[in-house]
Amino acid sequence: MKRLCFVSVLMLLAASGASAQQYRTSYFMEGSTMRGYLNPALRPDRGYVYIPVLGTTSVNFNSNALTFKTIFYPVGDNGQLVSLLDDRVTWHDIEPNLKTMNKVGFDLHMTLLGAGFYTGRDFWTIEAGLDVTGGFHLPKSFVEFVKLGSKANAYDMGGLMAGADAVMNISAGYSRRINDELTVGGRVNFKGGLARANMNYDRLNVTLNGEKWAVDAGGNLALSLNGLDVPTDAEGYVDMDRLDAESFVSNIRGLAGFGLTFDIGAEYVWMERFKFSAAILNLGFMNWSEKHTFVGRSEASYDFVGMRYDFNPETNQWETVGEGGDFNFDEFAKFKEASGRARTKMYPGFVLGAEYDIFGNNLLGAGALFTHRKNEYYARTEVALSATVRPIEWFTASLSWSVGNYKNIGDNFFNSFGFAFNFHTGWINFFAGTDFLMFKVNPQFIPVGQKVFNITVGLSVPLGPSPYCRYGKC
Repeated sequence: MKRLCFVSVLMLLAASGASAQQYRTSYFMEGSTMRGYLNPALRPDRGYVYIPVLGTTSVNFNSNALTFKTIFYPVGDNGQLVSLLDDRVTWHDIEPNLKTMNKVGFDLHMTLLGAGFYTGRDFWTIEAGLDVTGGFHLPKSFVEFVKLGSKANAYDMGGLMAGADAVMNISAGYSRRINDELTVGGRVNFKGGLARANMNYDRLNVTLNGEKWAVDAGGNLALSLNGLDVPTDAEGYVDMDRLDAESFVSNIRGLAGFGLTFDIGAEYVWMERFKFSAAILNLGFMNWSEKHTFVGRSEASYDFVGMRYDFNPETNQWETVGEGGDFNFDEFAKFKEASGRARTKMYPGFVLGAEYDIFGNNLLGAGALFTHRKNEYYARTEVALSATVRPIEWFTASLSWSVGNYKNIGDNFFNSFGFAFNFHTGWINFFAGTDFLMFKVNPQFIPVGQKVFNITVGLSVPLGPSPYCRYGKC
């Protein structure tokens, strides 16, 4: 039991540092430096240099059942927060909050260095950043087994999965205004794989009672890291007691994988008041080096009958009474090296947008936006309506309303309001926004009751003259 829980928690921790970023509320904000993430043809109204590390940070979380307050629970007199798998959290506390399969996806994007600048009608960008994407699938039966294994039941826990990818991303973008109506753009993204961890069980069935134990399990473990050192025991199995998240990450010596993706987009202005745009994102691949990858397989099939088994609450183990030895459920998580390779599946994203300048003076715009993004852990499809106001040249705000679905985590349909604002003066560009307004947060500003949320902030120093003086507009 210890090893099985440890593997799940290890991967969960590996992913918690957490690409399917959206930024949709900023799409029609002409001063925003990050609108180009969804369409490389879109440009801000000035060039810019990102403040190192603070340039752009975006965090996204989504689940079909779990929220912060149903993943972490306060225990003890000091209210220490522990995860739902902690021994101090009871099944009675957890059970009402769970679905049959509980799925979570999350990602983090952080720009470390970046800049964008105009040369005539052309706009260029270069950026270095970090993307961490992860998720886990937690069967309700697995949590019940951890909490109530002594209740003598049968458990089907197939589908248990957790994993994360950490990737450095260096991108170069270019957009050109072909004429007063048409602007086209593209971006190339060079991806360097830092680390990848993925564990999944295609079958995990347990029957246990006082007269019989039956176990049938099959799972896969894939680890990728330059500097990877997987400890093994005398029989060649991975030693989970010596493999932990801290040592795994601290062993990074360089890149363990390489990828290349392309984004293309265009914007067309019709009758000066209508803007139509489209983009295809994330066309490419991401592979992990076999030299820096460990692939393991766990197979366990046991059937013990004819002896009596009692649960010992002091040791938290089932023990045999009479002849025979104790059976250890750690056999679930005994991975031995197997053939295979690790790869990160890349899925193209699609964006369609339309905006109408209501008064013809760029004061108020009404927009509609369709987005579809996907990674290995979840997919998000949505349609958003927005109103963007530009009361003065250096300030923009946008309010959006969207409906959509996270397809990889069941029928998790949602509707939400988003809000963003952007100060883009001649000396500073500050952006903050969310696609899911948060109505209840804890003192650390973490939304405690929402199954879906994100937040994006950005800070940069503007470059170059105002675009209003380009092409004879002044």
